[in-house]
Amino acid sequence: MPFFDFHCHPSLKQILSMPGDDLTPWHDLEVKFKIGTLFGKEIQIGINKLFNGIFNSQSNLQQMQEASVNLAGVVIYSIENLIAKGLLERNIASSGKINLMNPDKLKELAEGKNIYEWTKKTMDALINNPKPPAGIGNASARFKFISSMQDFDEADADTVHGILILEGLHTLCNDPMSPTAEDDFNMNYEDFKQRYNIRIFAVNIPHMQPFQAANHAFGMQFIRPELFYPTDSGFTAWGKRLIKKLYEDNVLIDFKHMSLFTRKQLIAEKNNQGFSDFPLICTHAGLTGIHSDKRYKYLITRPKESSGEWRLRHLKTKGKVPDSCFNLSSINLYDEEIVDIINSNGLIGISLDQRILGFPVESVTYILNDTPYDQEFISGAEKEYFLRGYDANTVDAIKAADDCVLSGDEAQVHGENSFEFHYYYFLNQVFHILAVAKAANISLSRAIKSICLGSDFDGLINALDCCKNVGQLQEFKDHLRHIITRRPTFWRELDIQSNEVDADELLDGIFFTNAKDFLKKHFV
Repeated sequence: MPFFDFHCHPSLKQILSMPGDDLTPWHDLEVKFKIGTLFGKEIQIGINKLFNGIFNSQSNLQQMQEASVNLAGVVIYSIENLIAKGLLERNIASSGKINLMNPDKLKELAEGKNIYEWTKKTMDALINNPKPPAGIGNASARFKFISSMQDFDEADADTVHGILILEGLHTLCNDPMSPTAEDDFNMNYEDFKQRYNIRIFAVNIPHMQPFQAANHAFGMQFIRPELFYPTDSGFTAWGKRLIKKLYEDNVLIDFKHMSLFTRKQLIAEKNNQGFSDFPLICTHAGLTGIHSDKRYKYLITRPKESSGEWRLRHLKTKGKVPDSCFNLSSINLYDEEIVDIINSNGLIGISLDQRILGFPVESVTYILNDTPYDQEFISGAEKEYFLRGYDANTVDAIKAADDCVLSGDEAQVHGENSFEFHYYYFLNQVFHILAVAKAANISLSRAIKSICLGSDFDGLINALDCCKNVGQLQEFKDHLRHIITRRPTFWRELDIQSNEVDADELLDGIFFTNAKDFLKKHFV
């Protein structure tokens, strides 16, 4: 059986490579550091461990074709100026010694004035390389974008069929913060459609940094956080016009990267504007594991205001799947949103980013049994909505004193056994969706059909140790089946009984058939 991935970036990292490298979306990438010359020859050393494989190829087109991923949400994303700026602040990126970080390209991106030009470069890298360069992998391999499922040939194992997704509508702006951004967007949107004549299946409206149309959720962890604080509230007037424009063009809007309030507004606007039949999707999701009404129960410190934004630090609640926990940051889905997506006949792609799935961030403090937590920032403009129900006069900081919260000792054990435990973190997401659906009186068969894979491979993620690239999907799926069918202790604490789920139906659905069935209805 082939594989499906709802969210992958085969053409992102090559764009930042050094002049003369001539990299395509088919090339394998390996981050290296220049250390000088010897006998007139430049010497480079691999530094994969330093970056935990984040810059390596995770799903280039050759990897995808060889791994039987013949249907995928192929994402076009232009790096935002604040990400480029933050990278340039680090000498290792600005020095020009990293083969996959051209400082000249980063400097141009940091100016943030020609974003649409970079979008076209990323798109052209795919359009102009429908087959691999000579000497790379399978000579019969092919890539093509499709504009409906009528263009999809499941029996064609040589072809990767791409469904076009735009991550962040800054990608269709010149300068997203310009006073003329909306007019520029409208012009570039029409140009993009005419230039490529490929249907856009879905978009994220905001991404990692402030965008004039809609407020985003905080999600940046490896660059100065203050560059990425959310600053606004929900959709602006432009954002509401965008919702109408996109749905009228039969483009789905992705939940991911919106703030909690913005997501609530999307549902309301979708219904109020007459688009209630459109499904909700989240292409590369993680789960909080709680209903949003309970988001204060697991704060390790009181919310703290500074210069307008609010800092929140969430404890890590344990999952019902053994040796797992959640990331309670509001970039992830709350329980009621899972129900909203399923009831809309939508689709949730589960990310393979270990931090998003709740795995504790590596920290020496865990050795001292300090309590693990996840930190995020909330816009001051959304404070009244997000902090509703919180009483600072009566609620003290909660410490990890009960068994439902991950301790520092347990985090250290998880880190030492990350390869095996990462399977459990993934399954925790799957079975939490099923448990939430069951509690809402939604049939498990319907809930199962709402889940697929949305890896975010090649999107600068810290991938699960047990599935670091698309070539490991088959082994990943096989071991998940082994856990579900051969380990009775797996089911001990679950709200779902083993006789309620067929392992093959569940996993075949997640890794391919659920998405295929969904697209047959919504990509016609």
